[in-house]
Amino acid sequence: MGKSFDIELAQLRPKVLALTRKFFRSAHLESDPEDIVQDVLLKLWREKQNGTDILNAEAWAVRATKNACISAWRKKRTAAFSSLEEQTPAVPENPALSRIRETEASAILKKTMESFSEGTIKLLRLRASGLSLDEISAISGRSKGSVKSSISAARKILVQNLNI
Repeated sequence: MGKSFDIELAQLRPKVLALTRKFFRSAHLESDPEDIVQDVLLKLWREKQNGTDILNAEAWAVRATKNACISAWRKKRTAAFSSLEEQTPAVPENPALSRIRETEASAILKKTMESFSEGTIKLLRLRASGLSLDEISAISGRSKGSVKSSISAARKILVQNLNI
């Protein structure tokens, strides 16, 4: 690692910083973008020092910056959600209301399941039993992509109908 890589890092810094600032503004993050920039450039330097062959340092840095920004956003979102849960007082559940909700959900589930074909119901049951897509594919004689697509579409309908 010579001066040329040090120069390349110095040239990448403004680009990485601008990308981080833009992301932080759009995501309303109040953290210091400098932390992300330093982490990304340090990771790049370490990778290069460990002998990793990085053909395009700028592309590597941009990808690492995006990933680091998304991680920072997720941490903020998780922290905000946890804080909200702590501030929300626990309301005792009304047993009668719980039974009504369960009954309604059961009726909706039953009606939705009746709208599915027997094949789709079979796929859902196999998946619910813990089988992998490959195993379900072998049992049903359908391609893995077809199995995955059918299960996904059925789940989507169930989520919509149950308002989950």
